[in-house]
Amino acid sequence: MKKIIYTIYLLLPVVLMAQEMIVHGVIFNKKNREPLYDATVIIVKNNTGTHTDFEGKYVLNVTLNDTLVVRCAGMKTQKVEVNQPEMNIELDEIILKEEFGPPRDLKQIKREILSTINLKDIQNANNPKYHFKRNAQKNVFVIFVSDLTSYEFNKNDTEFQQNYNVKYSLVGNYNLDFASKYNQLTFKYLKKKYKKSWLTEVRKDTIGLLKE
Repeated sequence: MKKIIYTIYLLLPVVLMAQEMIVHGVIFNKKNREPLYDATVIIVKNNTGTHTDFEGKYVLNVTLNDTLVVRCAGMKTQKVEVNQPEMNIELDEIILKEEFGPPRDLKQIKREILSTINLKDIQNANNPKYHFKRNAQKNVFVIFVSDLTSYEFNKNDTEFQQNYNVKYSLVGNYNLDFASKYNQLTFKYLKKKYKKSWLTEVRKDTIGLLKE
């Protein structure tokens, strides 16, 4: 009997660890099947989560049966339970006359939309060079900022993005080190293409800007 109890005691951490998993997928607009950029995917139990990228993709460390809350400007909030590693989620539109938040301009970004995230994407989830290279191949350039919200996104921000072919984004599930290293790559791109003119117009809460 003691041996059985001891064996169970040894196996218990393994069972608990087996419940931990990485969930990934794409958040879509149900009406037109376009991916939703900057949608939030939050774990209810600890209020942590991530944002989708420009292809609507997300990757998140979870526990089996966690409840996720998915939100996006102009879309109905949805709750889903984690039951498998790949979860593609469709959100219904809210009929509004005005759309809040950063312009998505998805039709101007020519790309093939993948419904799954491959193994390489998962392995490089925290690799800024990998993400920068993938986005740059699609002519998408991102600047991470610390305080941006949908309601703080003003006319100057919109004009800056249009003039310099760049998109502002929150850090989301990434850490500040990732955001800073990613921004350094974006700064390098901007310096090469636009010299220093962009420096006077970029948001002051841009992460890592003082190092430039």
